[in-house]
Amino acid sequence: MHTSLRRVLPAAAAITLLAACGQPGEVPGQLPYAEPGVEFSVQPVDGAACNEGAYRALVQWDVPPSLTSKVEVQVSEQRQIFARSNDAAGNKETEEWTSEGLLFVLLDRETGMTLAALEAGPGPCAGS
Repeated sequence: MHTSLRRVLPAAAAITLLAACGQPGEVPGQLPYAEPGVEFSVQPVDGAACNEGAYRALVQWDVPPSLTSKVEVQVSEQRQIFARSNDAAGNKETEEWTSEGLLFVLLDRETGMTLAALEAGPGPCAGS
């Protein structure tokens, strides 16, 4: 291999990898996803019922303060704002519209960086 290519190829690979990780607002291809130390979950609320595939859920987040305290939770492929917080840890309950496969994304409001992303599970609708 040519000497200059041996230097350029590893650098190009590293740049590509870094670019994929830090793109503001991008949802990683592999879900669930979370930055190191970030906890993010969507679980059915206690006693949630399945109503034609939809249920009430509790969205919870816990972000290391070293990353950010200003977060936003967006929902669906259209990325509608569901929750905003100035606290690194928190939660918010959905109405009865959470369904299996619904996308939830946790973002740093200041940088737009994706901190975590996941798809809701079937909840109480499993097997129906």
